[in-house]
Amino acid sequence: MNSERIKFLVISSAYPYRGGISDSTHSFCNELIDSGVSNEVWTFSLLYPSFLFPGKTQYSKERYKQKFQIKRKINTINPFNWLMVSKKINKLDPEVVIFRYWSPILCLPYYFISFFLSKKIRVIGIVDNWKNHEKIPFEGILRKLFLKSCSKFISFSENIAEMIRFNTRKEVLSLYHPINTNLPILKKKAKAKNDLNLKDYKYVTFVGLIRKYKGVQTFIKSINYIKDDNIKFIIAGEFYDSLNECIQLIDELNLSEKILIDNNFLELDRIRDYICASELIVQPYINASQSGITPLAYFYNKPLVVSKVRGLKEIINKDQSGEVFDKTPENLAKAILNCIDEKRNQLYISNIIKAKNYYSWSTFVEKIKTI
Repeated sequence: MNSERIKFLVISSAYPYRGGISDSTHSFCNELIDSGVSNEVWTFSLLYPSFLFPGKTQYSKERYKQKFQIKRKINTINPFNWLMVSKKINKLDPEVVIFRYWSPILCLPYYFISFFLSKKIRVIGIVDNWKNHEKIPFEGILRKLFLKSCSKFISFSENIAEMIRFNTRKEVLSLYHPINTNLPILKKKAKAKNDLNLKDYKYVTFVGLIRKYKGVQTFIKSINYIKDDNIKFIIAGEFYDSLNECIQLIDELNLSEKILIDNNFLELDRIRDYICASELIVQPYINASQSGITPLAYFYNKPLVVSKVRGLKEIINKDQSGEVFDKTPENLAKAILNCIDEKRNQLYISNIIKAKNYYSWSTFVEKIKTI
């Protein structure tokens, strides 16, 4: 056993895996180090088998600044690996193991790893998403195993906290999704447009992975109600669902001249450019846990238009940082026009600037250091 135990062993997606969970894990663990809390990250040797992954690649081209060690240890489909990982954790002897949870594929490895851990090692779950947005067989049973794995839970929204509390009597700490550190610096709007080869219009943008629950078709239909020829619309992100369905809808509505599609996974520099080039960011989700796009928009002082669904509307209503619309494309169009209005847009920007210091990783870390 180590003479000086590390405080946290974080088991999560991290480099070389791509995506918002990896990005935020790096910010979280860097902040832990900055606040004097020792940690390591153990990520996956295999996360999603290739036949289960809908994107082009699971891996990132980002080069993160990290002040902690990352080790690729966990194979999500190999039970012998889970036992070996448990033994290695017991040898490392951390005070706390943190399981970062977002998908049912993690339930079995997390459960079996925790089952063989020394009883003096506490296990805490940080939960990004509780119910999968697409139906997964036996998900409810698998989640029960995850609940047994941990002594307490931390969520990024009250929405997720309530779902967890409905299923367990264990302690659940409801926090918020912090704004990541070390993001690419803000660009002036004109510079961002130039770097993206965009003409000088006003842009309204959806950014992020495209999946059915994110309501991109609602966004497309709303554009039919916006007649201002000085406004263009961007859908930027890798399609996990049918690109052809969206293109067909765009053609049916005769909107091809108004909409730009960038069907690629966006690294952070590219996300920054699209956000900075836009007047506002649209999140027309049909359902949500919370969104990593919201803190990104906050970092770049960009107002949002979001669906009236739990996990999105609360932060926008509380901070008065944009518009909330109710279900229909027509209502979304009205909200976009309200938000793009110069006076309202500037008001929302000033409200974001006032509010965003609250959503820091340093405050988040202070809240969990003593658990």
